[in-house]
Amino acid sequence: MAHSKPLLVVAIDIGTTYSGYAFSFQHEFLADKLKITTNKVWSDGDNHLQTSYKTPTSVLIDPYGDFHSFGYEAETNYSQLAKNKEEKNWLLFRRFKMNLYKSQVSMDLEISHGPDIPSLSMRYLYMRKAALQSGILGDQLAISLEPEAASIFCQSLLANSRSDDEFCDADDISRNGSRYIVVDAGGGTVDTTVHEVMLSGDLKELHKASGGGWGGTQVDDQFTELLSRIFTVKVMKEFGKHHKSDWLELEKEFEINKRRISSNDEQKFTFRLPASLHETFSFQSKCSLEDQVAESGLSRDVRLTGDKMRISGKVMQSLMKPTIQKISTHVETLMADPKCRGISHILLVGGFSESPLLQEEFRKNFRSVNVVTPLDAVLSVVKGAVIFGHRPGAIGIRLAAFTYGIRSLSTFVDGEHDPDKLIMIEGERKCKDIFYRFVSVGEEVPYGMETSEHTFSPTYSGQTKMRATVYKSTVTKPKYTSDPSCFKLGSFRVDLPDLTGEKNREVGVKFIVGGTELKVKAHEKTTGKIFDATFNFVTK
Repeated sequence: MAHSKPLLVVAIDIGTTYSGYAFSFQHEFLADKLKITTNKVWSDGDNHLQTSYKTPTSVLIDPYGDFHSFGYEAETNYSQLAKNKEEKNWLLFRRFKMNLYKSQVSMDLEISHGPDIPSLSMRYLYMRKAALQSGILGDQLAISLEPEAASIFCQSLLANSRSDDEFCDADDISRNGSRYIVVDAGGGTVDTTVHEVMLSGDLKELHKASGGGWGGTQVDDQFTELLSRIFTVKVMKEFGKHHKSDWLELEKEFEINKRRISSNDEQKFTFRLPASLHETFSFQSKCSLEDQVAESGLSRDVRLTGDKMRISGKVMQSLMKPTIQKISTHVETLMADPKCRGISHILLVGGFSESPLLQEEFRKNFRSVNVVTPLDAVLSVVKGAVIFGHRPGAIGIRLAAFTYGIRSLSTFVDGEHDPDKLIMIEGERKCKDIFYRFVSVGEEVPYGMETSEHTFSPTYSGQTKMRATVYKSTVTKPKYTSDPSCFKLGSFRVDLPDLTGEKNREVGVKFIVGGTELKVKAHEKTTGKIFDATFNFVTK
C-alpha cells in the first residue's frame, strides 16, 4: 500500500467486539470508488454460516498455547467445549483490544504473559508491529485512523449519491469550506474528528482526534449490572464461572436486542433464560425468584415467566443513556471550541451508531446541525480505509497530536540545565536527555511534509554507531526526554563506519510528517547512506 498505485488494497478492521475486512482492485477503484468487496458470510465452526459483514473479535487458544480459531468459529468451539466440560486449559480471548487502549503503547511493547493475541488476529484475517509479526511486509502496510477513514468514505458516498438517497440531504458537506464532525461509535471506543473540505477536495483536520471508552461494551456492562441486581451478584458470578456457554448465549441475545432500543417506552424485550441460571439461583438463594425481583425494585419493569424474561423499554433505555450522554457531552465540547465554528453536520458511523436511540438522542440534542448516519454505518470505517489505501493523501492537513523529537546531548550550561543531567565525555561537560523538537503539538502539518534537517555529531571520537531515539510529548516545549509528559516511541541505529573526522562527522536527521505515521530519516554524510524508521504519528 505504500506504493503510489497499488494493484490491490485490503483493509483490516480489528474492532473491540467485531472485526472484518474489505478490498478493491485498482481498476475497480478508478471506475467506481465505492465498488468495494466485503465478506458477507462467516463460518461458525459448527457447519453453519453466519450472514454478517463482521465476525466477533474472539480468539480461541488451545491447551498448548497455539491459535485454534477466530470469530464465530472460536465462540462456537469454546461453547461446545464448555457444554462437554472440556474447556479446561483452553483460552477464549474477547474484547482484548481495550487493554491496548488503556495502556501506553510504544514500538517496544511486548506482551508479558500468554500468546500475542493481536498478531494472531491479524494472521487469521490476513497496529504496525502486530502486522509485521503476522507476516505483512512493512512497505505494503499503512495505518488508517478510523474516524478519518469514515470521513473519506462519506465524502465518496456523497459524490455518488442520487436524489433518492437518504444521505443526499448532506451533500453540502462535500463543498469547499464545509465543516463537520465524524463520530465513530464502535464497540469499545468512540473516536471523533473534525474536518473541513479544502478547495482541492482533500480534508483538513480542525481539531485533533479525540474520544473515549464510551462504546457499546459499556452498555453490555450495564446489562450485566442489571442481571446482578435481578439475580444478585453472587449468583451471576457463579453462573458466569460454571456455565460459560450459556453466558455467551445470553450475551448474544442482548446484542441483538440492544440494536432495537429506541425512545419508545412501550417496547418490550424478551430474553430466554437458560435453565442453568434458574438452577444457580435456586442453589444460591433461599427466596423465590419472584421475591428477589420484587426486592430489586424492578417488579414493574421486569417479568419472569417460565424460561422467559421480559424487560420494559424504559429499563433498556436506562442501560444505554449514560453511555450516550458521555458521547453527546464530548461532541458538545467540540462544538463549543472556537476552532470548530461553522459545523453543519454530525456524521454518525460505526456499529454502535446504528442504534435508533443514539440517533434519536443526537437529533434531539443537536438541532442546529444535520445528524446523518449512512447506510451500513458499520462498514464506513473499513470501506473508507480501502479508499484511503488508494488515496493516502486524502487528508491533506493534519494537526500533530503530540510534540515529536529525538533525545540529544548539548553543552551543559550552569543555571540553565539540571545538575543531575551533567555528564563528562572526553573532558567536555554535556547535558544529557535534551528533547530536540521537530514538530509541536497542534501544529498544522500537510501530508508528506519534511521538517528541516538538523545535524548531529558522534558523542565520542571512536563511535561507530549512533542510536536515534524518538520521543513524543503532550506539551509544546518539553525540556528533557525524561519529563513526565514524554514517552519513548522507539529508536533506530545509524552506522558510522568511517572514523575520519572523529567527533566532527555529521548525521542529518529530519522527520516526514502529515501522514498517519511518523517517518524519521538519518543521513550519514560521509558515506551518503540513509537510515530510516516508522512510528505512530497520530495516536491517543
